[in-house]
Amino acid sequence: MDVTTDGPASAVARLRDLMHLSSLFDGLNDEQLDRLSAAVCHERAVAPGADLITEGDPAGEFFIIESGSFEVLKKDESGREDHRIATIHPGSTVGEMGLLDRAPRSATVRALDHAVVLVFPLERLDAMSRDGLAGVGGCIKMNLAGELARRLRTMNQSNVKTQQERLEEAELRAEMGRFMSRVLIGTCLYMFALSFMGPLRQLVPDSTVISGIILLCFAIALYINIRTSRFPSSAYGFTLYNWKPALWEATLFSLPILALIVLVKWVMIQTVPSFANEPILDFYRYRSDSVFHTLAAVAGYSAFVPFQEMVARSGMQSSFMMFLTSRHRLPLAIFMSTLLFSATHLHISAAFALLVFPLGVFWGWLYARHPTLVGVIFSHILIGVWGVFVVSFPLF
Repeated sequence: MDVTTDGPASAVARLRDLMHLSSLFDGLNDEQLDRLSAAVCHERAVAPGADLITEGDPAGEFFIIESGSFEVLKKDESGREDHRIATIHPGSTVGEMGLLDRAPRSATVRALDHAVVLVFPLERLDAMSRDGLAGVGGCIKMNLAGELARRLRTMNQSNVKTQQERLEEAELRAEMGRFMSRVLIGTCLYMFALSFMGPLRQLVPDSTVISGIILLCFAIALYINIRTSRFPSSAYGFTLYNWKPALWEATLFSLPILALIVLVKWVMIQTVPSFANEPILDFYRYRSDSVFHTLAAVAGYSAFVPFQEMVARSGMQSSFMMFLTSRHRLPLAIFMSTLLFSATHLHISAAFALLVFPLGVFWGWLYARHPTLVGVIFSHILIGVWGVFVVSFPLF
């Protein structure tokens, strides 16, 4: 529906004020704007969902949005589906490229709500010289050329940024491919290594020693991969940044777990006949009554933990946190890395692997709060020494 503005002077003044907001009319004085709006411009109301411009139609007008909002839609290569590429609001100019050429419309402009636009028929603009408005059309076209030059500069900057983002995405995908290859190869090698543990137990009774050697080899290989990664070592937790709050939180949040371990053992003593005479705290003697051997076992365990956390947090969780893009990226990274790490303990026992899982989730959560290995290593050592050597929890 068109509403002409040839009538009341107040309407012409209102349109002139709106035209002042558009850079297309820079350099035109109030008198020229008044005569232009009276001779050429009129208003048009656009209903929600109606097309102001349809892609492929001939260009016969350009518009200034007075009220309401519009979406700009572009068809895909098949020509069947529209994709929104922009949203435009009051004060914006639409279809002004028709001033320079009469090429078919390159996109569809559709009203999002009730809207009113100022309409400038291109034929009437071309004929303005007959109405004593020579030079106005030329001025508008010069302003449009300046606006297009600014858009081109902005577009060039945007293209450079887009190319950089695409390059980073390509490098990230390549790094993710290398990571998945390392995980698959490492998992297969680990499974093969475990298959040889049966014969080796005849030479080395304690399987922990064998698995420790295997894990150490994996940790060394992982560190070499991290050093050759495109990401800095700090992205994999090798940093002291925020290590103090990480250490403080690791201590604070580990205390309830220490209490829970004692509580569970107390319940087992009260309910399981075979543990009826067990003390709650029983400093574990590692295959000997010698305190020295127990302390040596504690030292060995404490030296073993950093390599465990390096594999679980640096190798797996950090990589998942960087590569996953889903909405639940963080919990998924913690779950997947903990699941893989828990599975590596199945050679000890299924119960032990299941017990490792909730602790792994806890340490993954700590690491997500402060991505440094300092806090999780300390918490792991604290909980492990408490559960294995101080409380001597029966499942260990």
